[in-house]
Amino acid sequence: MSETVLKVEGVTKVYTLGKRNVHALSNLNLQVKKGEFVAIMGPSGSGKTTLLNILGCIDKPTSGKVILDNVGVADLPEAELYKIRRNKIGFVFQSFNLLPYLNARENVELPMENNGKSKNERQSKAKELLAMVGLSGREEHRPQRLSAGEQQRVAIARALANDPAIILADEPTGNLDNKNKQEIVKLLANLNLTQGTTIILVTHDGQVASRTERILFLSDGKITREKNGLHLANKLMCPNCGNKLPTTEAKCPNCGSISNIKEPSNSLFEEEVAED
Repeated sequence: MSETVLKVEGVTKVYTLGKRNVHALSNLNLQVKKGEFVAIMGPSGSGKTTLLNILGCIDKPTSGKVILDNVGVADLPEAELYKIRRNKIGFVFQSFNLLPYLNARENVELPMENNGKSKNERQSKAKELLAMVGLSGREEHRPQRLSAGEQQRVAIARALANDPAIILADEPTGNLDNKNKQEIVKLLANLNLTQGTTIILVTHDGQVASRTERILFLSDGKITREKNGLHLANKLMCPNCGNKLPTTEAKCPNCGSISNIKEPSNSLFEEEVAED
């Protein structure tokens, strides 16, 4: 079985507003396996932002445990949380959050500074990541010279810069038109398939959520139900034992057999899926 990269146990978050306590999260439990592509949906006020902030080590729970890549983070001091955010988590935001005075390559390089890589290594890795997200030849363009979809691709490349254990994407298609929305979701799905990138995506968009592997529904600070998404059908499986494989030609980490499997179809992505 795949190892658990994120485990949330009994997490509660209480805010005090005047004389009233507001339970943003209530005894929430969650597990995400390495290599999963998970969506979190819920109405405004359901606790999505609070949960994302806690998973991203931006906020701490009132009670409960959060274990990320085998590290308990709920009680760590800020100096340690900074290292966790830098090295183990990649963030993708709705508004891209690119620095306007840096070009695409420099924006991607930024998280790698003070992280043990030489300038040449940072530049090489940034170019490699930009090529991976389809932006070869656009490395020297500043954000204002890029389309909204291209800016989000730069943001995704930046999120991958330090080979994080997990990507947290907060409404990554919220500022995009329909064409760019579909392209970004397809890019994230392909990264998950080909690179084994673990992704948690928060969205209001049922169509976007349906393209993931597993959809969690949040209400009143609790996960009330879940269902499988279309992306699950595109997961590569070892024909010998059924274990998930990261690429079409891979040695199964579970049984050791060598597999050569036909590339999965993208037809599911192209179908129109009604919002839940």
